[in-house]
Amino acid sequence: MRSVYASGVLRVLNRVKPRRDQPYQTMQLMQFNYFLEHGLLRYDPATGRLHVDYDRYHDVVAGMLAEVLALQRGGNRPAVDAFIERWATWRPDLHEVLGRRMREVEGFRYNLVRFAALGE
Repeated sequence: MRSVYASGVLRVLNRVKPRRDQPYQTMQLMQFNYFLEHGLLRYDPATGRLHVDYDRYHDVVAGMLAEVLALQRGGNRPAVDAFIERWATWRPDLHEVLGRRMREVEGFRYNLVRFAALGE
């Protein structure tokens, strides 16, 4: 199960600051920040590494889901905007450091595929 939980954490990490017109990347940033503040993730600035508290996974994820569902049910636009503003923040001392580390170890991001059947 830890590998499944780790995949859930890995997908919320952004390599670069998302624009507000990027809904999925913004959602990932919000989840990351929520996980961090609620103890699912812990950042160690001395090493620049993240630590996952797997025992907190269910409670934290369920807590965020409950908040999002309550906002959807409530239909209060100012409350939704405040929720987004609170959780969609990008900090240079945290997010940029992690993003830079991910970019440095990334290697090749794209592959050039050649097809023999097409004469390439």
